[in-house]
Amino acid sequence: MKSQINNDQISLFKYDEPLAFKLRPKSANDFIGQSHLFGEGGVLANYLKNNAPYSVIFWGPPGCGKTTAAFLIRENSSKDFTYISGASTSVSDLREIINKSKMNPGRTILFLDEIHRLAKNQQDVLLESLESGILTLIGTTTENPLVSLTRALHSRVRVFEFKPHIEEDLEKIVIRAVKLINKNISPEAIKYLVSTSSGDARRLLFNLDEVIKSAKGEEINEKEVKAILENAQLQIGADQDSHYNYISALQKSMRGSDPDAALYWLARLLAGGADPVLVARRILVTASEDIGLADNNALNIAINAYLSAQFLGMPEARIPLSQAVIYLSNAPKSNSSIISIDKAMKDVKELPPYQVPLHIRNLGGQGYKYPHDYKEGKVEQEYLPKELKGKKYL
Repeated sequence: MKSQINNDQISLFKYDEPLAFKLRPKSANDFIGQSHLFGEGGVLANYLKNNAPYSVIFWGPPGCGKTTAAFLIRENSSKDFTYISGASTSVSDLREIINKSKMNPGRTILFLDEIHRLAKNQQDVLLESLESGILTLIGTTTENPLVSLTRALHSRVRVFEFKPHIEEDLEKIVIRAVKLINKNISPEAIKYLVSTSSGDARRLLFNLDEVIKSAKGEEINEKEVKAILENAQLQIGADQDSHYNYISALQKSMRGSDPDAALYWLARLLAGGADPVLVARRILVTASEDIGLADNNALNIAINAYLSAQFLGMPEARIPLSQAVIYLSNAPKSNSSIISIDKAMKDVKELPPYQVPLHIRNLGGQGYKYPHDYKEGKVEQEYLPKELKGKKYL
């Protein structure tokens, strides 16, 4: 028989709340970072004032304040608040929440963490309740919603991008934390904590929590921080541009056929804690944008590296990613694919939506010539709209 623990027993355990939990803001004025959203007149500052009037998705890297923002909304809203994780929820869980919200329409906020983990059928379950306003959704994701969410769900929410914290914001977080617990900390120690956080406030506070519990002096100094965090990785950098600068350097090195430089920037990204799957995506883009038809196998190599990064994770993912980077760097280069599709996209956006010619419409248009009935499987025939006859994109 399983042992049971009642509430009285639970209260006997010592519970020390993590710093990240203790520092959660109670108002928009207390929110550190994301000034484009929570600053004066910011859209999420107004969202708080108006009692969470519509469904939203918060998109950004780990530790940038997405979850903190969601719980800030809970603190400032009169609506009921339900939390579930996209990693562990089911269709029946979602239906149960929706059915409960129908008893009090418009009064329930569903906070769905890691919403990108929902399957298509799970996302579809939410559509009707979001459309009718019965339920207000707050979703958080580290994945691009244009990729990870269905178009139907994406059209029913507003997406707000959260950016990595800048150094100034991270320093404010450290200062607020040490004041809360009546500790002193040297400027050098703050700088080191910030530099090893990669713009991730959660990681910063986790490291600071460890330092506080281990530090022995009245003031936390840099030497002490380094000793406690001696196994900390070399981080990408706390400023919001560092990740994109390194990714850009990686792609440009592959484009420039320099495998040594590409390997260095790949190593900087991976050693700095970058998500190997996100790095693999950039490699995947490079395979088509910069190599394309010059070596069709490049895309296969990049896709396999992407899948390997998903299956393996670090540190093993570094090996297939390295293989792909070396291959793409040494491969012949061609940007004809991107130039061609961009020309076509330009016409699609700027010209009228021309009709599909009758002979190539679905269900076998009259006058269609089946190529396989002709020598070498080729036959002269117009496939473009008549308004674009003779147009060349490739």
